[in-house]
Amino acid sequence: MIPLPPAAERALRRAGMGRAVRHDDSGMAMVTTLIAIMLTAMLSILLLGVLLSQLVPTSFARTSSQTVFAAEAGVNAVVGQIRTADAPPDVTNTVYGDTNKLPCTAEGPVGGAGDGLRYAATVRYYLEDPTGRPDAWLASHAMGCTPGSGPSGDPTYALVTSEGVGEGVAGMSADAGNRTVQVVYEFQITNNNIPGGLIYSYDSRAAFTPDRFCLEAESATVGAYVKYVPAVTCGTDDVHQLWLYDADYRIKLASTTVPGTGQEPLCVTGSPNGTTPVLATLQVCVPETSASRWNQLFSWEGGAIWRGQQSPISNGYSNFWLSSGVRSDVVSGRYLHVWNQAANNNEWGSFNPDPRVGAGPAGASTIQIVNYLEFGRCFDVTDRQVGKAFMIVYPCKQDPSGGSRLDWNHKWYYSEPPDKVGIAAAQQIYVYNQGSTSDRWCLVSPNTEGGYVTLTSACNGAANNQKWTRYADTGNYGDSYTFRDHWGRCASLGDKYDAWSKITVTQCNSGLGQKWNAPPTSIQASLDGYQEIP
Repeated sequence: MIPLPPAAERALRRAGMGRAVRHDDSGMAMVTTLIAIMLTAMLSILLLGVLLSQLVPTSFARTSSQTVFAAEAGVNAVVGQIRTADAPPDVTNTVYGDTNKLPCTAEGPVGGAGDGLRYAATVRYYLEDPTGRPDAWLASHAMGCTPGSGPSGDPTYALVTSEGVGEGVAGMSADAGNRTVQVVYEFQITNNNIPGGLIYSYDSRAAFTPDRFCLEAESATVGAYVKYVPAVTCGTDDVHQLWLYDADYRIKLASTTVPGTGQEPLCVTGSPNGTTPVLATLQVCVPETSASRWNQLFSWEGGAIWRGQQSPISNGYSNFWLSSGVRSDVVSGRYLHVWNQAANNNEWGSFNPDPRVGAGPAGASTIQIVNYLEFGRCFDVTDRQVGKAFMIVYPCKQDPSGGSRLDWNHKWYYSEPPDKVGIAAAQQIYVYNQGSTSDRWCLVSPNTEGGYVTLTSACNGAANNQKWTRYADTGNYGDSYTFRDHWGRCASLGDKYDAWSKITVTQCNSGLGQKWNAPPTSIQASLDGYQEIP
């Protein structure tokens, strides 16, 4: 670089151009930095506020998602208990449920989640479907339930309410995040009446002296005898004491009627011999088409006695009955006989069959009305007196010769809907007193809860207390096969006695005691009606 002459340099200095002018920007940088710091702080505070505002909802959502799974775990636990509430196998090796083992409540931790996540479930049992019912209905229709004993009856539905309980959410109430789910469990049900019941001797005395007896086969083999044994030794777990009065009018050892066993059914058989008692034995039940089955046919009649049939069968009842073969109440160890002596409510030759023994062929086809809970018992005019203050169910009377000789007090007339499907309009239910078609007596409802039904000769189709609506197969087994009075109550079983029960009208509840001339049905288990409740 060539230096300027002194004069030129002086001129430049005077003009301010001798050197470059420099500006200092350190102040502006400081300001910018401070602004950046302030903005960052403000954003951080804002972000922190957002994060803090979402902390509780996030914690709530996490807890809520855990507790709903805990609630569902409670449902699974209850359903598992219901499905494993089994009774011991019966004589046919079939396993049924044991209501005493059904749970009323259930609680516990969710597996693998520690004690901080639990479920608490309650179970209420019903005869009718509780789905969608209001709280008042649910409270009034629930069966009582005792831990260790289960519900107070045989339920059709269980309403399971399960709450999932978590550790809680900071800053919220103790139960915040807990969730509750509810489901309806429908039981698997078969109401095919289990074949086999005890046949007790009859004793009308209040104090049994001597105690009553039951019939027991010596073995399940051809030619075996049947004997009277003390009632204290009788139980439903002895296959030699369980009997079936079948639709073919024959008394069979129940265990020999089970399909698939290879056993031929054995029937009580006895051929009378004048005035001499003849031992009854078990013999192979001959075909229904065989005329030789006459000595295996027995009809039930008043006096609590089983009466034999004549040969040919069309000739009707014989003058021989089943009995101990002696006219004495002391029959322990005696064998069953066929004899020409009618017992008429005496221990040595009258009987009190358990309802599970069966109804024989009784039903709508024989103009009889059979109860399904006390299967084997039919509508009956009490003591054959139409003026009695109550009507009863009594072991169904029979007529193997075709029905014309069936006692009048077991013949009840009413109309089923076509094909037994749907509902038959309000009608009268009546009997003919002593069999006279000119002396008709109609069934009367007392129009009081639990009141007894009676009969009146003043049959009047317009009278509300004589109107009965027949529900046959409605498509819903709960209200099918019932008789309902004008006020909507169902004909039901009331006071129960040794060999009979009174007929009442009560609120319809879908129970088997309110079903009449009902066929068996089978319902598969299901889990439905899932909902979350507040």
